[in-house]
Parts: sequence; C-alpha cells; structure tokens
Amino acid sequence: MITAKENLDMIKELSTSSFETARAFGELNLRIWEKMVEKQMETFNLFMDTGIEQMKLSTETKDIKDLSSGQTELAKKFGEALVAKGREGLEVANEARDEYRTLVEKSVNTFTTKVSEVAQKAA
Repeated sequence: MITAKENLDMIKELSTSSFETARAFGELNLRIWEKMVEKQMETFNLFMDTGIEQMKLSTETKDIKDLSSGQTELAKKFGEALVAKGREGLEVANEARDEYRTLVEKSVNTFTTKVSEVAQKAA
C-alpha cells in the first residue's frame, strides 16, 4: 500500500520531470526557430543580391544580346542557389523532427517508468 508521503513524492517527481520536459521543449523550439530564421534571412539576401545584380546588369550592359545572356546566367545561378537554400531548409526541418521525436520518446519512457514503479509499489 502506498502512503501519503510516497504519493506526494511521486507527484513531486512527475512534476519535476514534466517541468524539465517543458523547459527542454522550449529550448528546442527556440533553437529550431533561430535556425529557420537564419535560413529565411539567407534566402531573403539571395533575392536581394539577385535583384541588385539584375539592376547592375540592366544599367551597365549596352548590347541586348549581352543583356539576354547575362539575365539567363543570372536566372540559372539564382535558381540553383534557391534550390540549395530549399534543401538546407528541409535539412533543418528534418533535424527538428528528429529532435522532437527524441524528446517525446524520452518523456514517454520516463513517464512509463515512473508509472510502472508506482504500480509495482502499490501491488
């Protein structure tokens, strides 16, 4: 039979564990948010740099053929860089998924262990 003190100790342990999980979840959210914002800023800078290059090309090129080939090259370079940034963003999302999964699995295992301990004591 479980005493009142054992019940309170169990509740204290579960509360502490829950708080630690919530704190870890908050820290994980912050890290992921920082990584995603970084990737978004890199992509935004890519757009800005391409726009600047386009303006330079438009104002400095005298021949229409050179302008056309320059724009084609710029579009190709921009497209490749944009695809690379998309892949980097996907990598961040995959890392986030893995970290969330690990955190949830750890929390479930901790909870299951504590509940099993209490059930064994009660039996």
